[in-house]
Formats: sequence, structure tokens, C-alpha cells
Amino acid sequence: MIGIWQQVLNRRELTSEEGEPIEIIYPGRANDDQGADFRDAVVATGGRLAKGDIEVHVRSSDWRAHRHHQNSAYNRVILHVVMWQ
Repeated sequence: MIGIWQQVLNRRELTSEEGEPIEIIYPGRANDDQGADFRDAVVATGGRLAKGDIEVHVRSSDWRAHRHHQNSAYNRVILHVVMWQ
């Protein structure tokens, strides 16, 4: 997932599903343990800063397919990055 995240970071404009701009202040550090792909990221959206984890998937449906919604190791996720909705 590091490769996908690097491609995302190279884009000039990132937006939420609702079309709000998202600015990556700090992309987080790669996680080689359980939980989200990147830890301690900082993002800005809607005029607010958020600090937490980032999970990267090819498809948005992978969140449930991988059962992240049932795993407390993913409770700090502030951004779910997907290639295809």
C-alpha cells in the first residue's frame, strides 16, 4: 500500500467523497504492525486539523471485506484512501 499512498501524495488536489479539499500536513509513518497502514498522520479538511491513522485500499468495499469495522486496531483511522469507490 505504500506505493498507492505515494501516488496519492503526488497528486496536487485531494478531495473527500463530498468534494471537500483534503490537505495532507503529515502523511504518517508506515506501520508494520497490526492496524492501519500509516500511523500518526495529520490532515486538514473543512478548516480543521485531524491527527490519527490512514488506511489505504484499492476498493472502498475492502474496509468491510477485511473486517476493519470490527477490529479496534482501526479505531484511530481518520482517512480511508481508496482508488475505486
